Amino acid sequence: MKISKIYSNDNRFEDIIFNDGLNVVLGKIINRENLDSDSHNLGKSTLIELIDFMFLKELRKGHFLKDNFVKFKEHVFFMELKIKEANYVTIKRGVANNTKIYLKIHGNSNQNYVEENDWDYSKLPLTSRIPEKNPKNILNDLILFNEILPYNYRKYITYFLRTQYDYDKVFKLSKFRGRDKSWKPALAKLLGFNGELVRKKYDIEKEINEKDKLLKEMESELKISMSDLNRLKTLMNAKKKKRDEVAEKIDNFDFYFKERDLNRELIEKIETKISELNTKEYNLKYDISQIKESIDKQTEFNIDRINKLFEEVNVHFPDQLKKSYDELVDFNRKITEERSNFLNQNLERKKKELKEVLSRLEQLNNKRNEILSVLKEKDSFAKFKKYQLELVEIENEISELSNKLNNLKTLQDIFDEKQELIRELDSVIFEEKSDFNSGSELFESIQNTFTELVDKILDETAILYYEINNSDNIEFEAKITSLDEDELTSKADGYSYKKMLCVCFDLAILINYNDNRFFEFAYHDGSFESMSDTKKIRYLDSIRNICEKYDIQYILTALEDDIPRTSDGELYNIKENEICITLDDRENDRGRLFGFSF
Repeated sequence: MKISKIYSNDNRFEDIIFNDGLNVVLGKIINRENLDSDSHNLGKSTLIELIDFMFLKELRKGHFLKDNFVKFKEHVFFMELKIKEANYVTIKRGVANNTKIYLKIHGNSNQNYVEENDWDYSKLPLTSRIPEKNPKNILNDLILFNEILPYNYRKYITYFLRTQYDYDKVFKLSKFRGRDKSWKPALAKLLGFNGELVRKKYDIEKEINEKDKLLKEMESELKISMSDLNRLKTLMNAKKKKRDEVAEKIDNFDFYFKERDLNRELIEKIETKISELNTKEYNLKYDISQIKESIDKQTEFNIDRINKLFEEVNVHFPDQLKKSYDELVDFNRKITEERSNFLNQNLERKKKELKEVLSRLEQLNNKRNEILSVLKEKDSFAKFKKYQLELVEIENEISELSNKLNNLKTLQDIFDEKQELIRELDSVIFEEKSDFNSGSELFESIQNTFTELVDKILDETAILYYEINNSDNIEFEAKITSLDEDELTSKADGYSYKKMLCVCFDLAILINYNDNRFFEFAYHDGSFESMSDTKKIRYLDSIRNICEKYDIQYILTALEDDIPRTSDGELYNIKENEICITLDDRENDRGRLFGFSF
């Protein structure tokens, strides 16, 4: 897949036709006396953002089309892609309705569909969850990208559309969002390894962390921990033994009551019922207390307070973070409301039950006192009453212990699930290490190509390799070594060297994936800057050779002053047909990419 043409419905935007080999986006400074002239705002770097937009990147704040919407709202852009010989796809995307995508398949290049109404796909929703309506999925199928890699083309396109901010790291670009999980499995697959194992490891670790978090939250809320299990079991056995002893003492009062012609059956029934109701009263009060505590503990999130805090320390609170935080707060609020409704309903029901229990207890206590009033021996009655109260207290304690042990059972189940995940993680790590240690022919070939390219351009020895860090995560590295020793040198820290490491890595991928179902182009913005003329000449010679040998399209941006010149003062080895567009700083702005400043 190559870029064939980019054009617009606004005639101030000059049509850009790309050839199949080397393409130079050239910037010229015409008015050298104008100190206000901005040579870095001609549109060289903006073009790469436009291409990314046309490759169906979602439009977010920070993108020039989003930030300058008023100036671009009438613009509609078209990008013609060469899938293979005599097979082209044109993508139409407007700025105002940028989520509605049009696609047209055709057999000839250099078409103009500004007035076209007959599209093969019209108004496709950019983020549709229906595969056959999602333009990125459709384009992926048209390219046949899915035949060589299990990911969408957008997962890798950033390597081949490098802006000036994407040279700090070879593998993790500034445009990558999220943690390593979002890009490292795809990179591992691209380099010939089992990316699924890399992804699975991150997924399992996430599950383990979630189990850990849940255990800590439950231990805090229930006021117990896994270490309490043996202590609570021992305490439960001691309480049951004590209960049996007290129950036996109460039974010994039977003979005493019979001697005094007391109705044992009536006393037992009343005392049993009172005991049951006392237990129920205790449990209800405990439940009510727990429910009230849960209601009082609910957390309120206040985004304004957080925003104010950021302002007080003069730190900008990013809108994307705020949006993500707002979504989290909204989700938490909904969950909290549902939970509050449930807790309040449960609280009212418990209070009603408690009121009924207390009323019945009052009735039974009165009746019991009437029966026991016949007892003349106050000491015996006091002992009997003491044993009864002690028994109720012990039963309540046993009930509470039973609840805690049940909760510990739940904690134990979660802990066991976590341990099973840890065993699964160990197995995946073992498989992952085995996969990487077994090597990959593709990766070895990419390594060799990378080393060869760096040597040709920089006249330095570079290595591309991987390491497994202390967290058992794969780390890919690209560094320059000394020609005299194996130790890595600090030259890799030089900005121009970093750029060339990125350039050579991207080219090594394209050379080893020399397939029209994959990308057959690379756009490197500002890669020429800060290099010596000697290295620039090597760079251009190498690029031209790669384009011709592997049929790769290469696009680079450069100011005219940055291109090395021959002894005759001509731009070194740059042919006129290799300059796809020339941008300049004319006073009327006609020389800029869009024909106006913004």
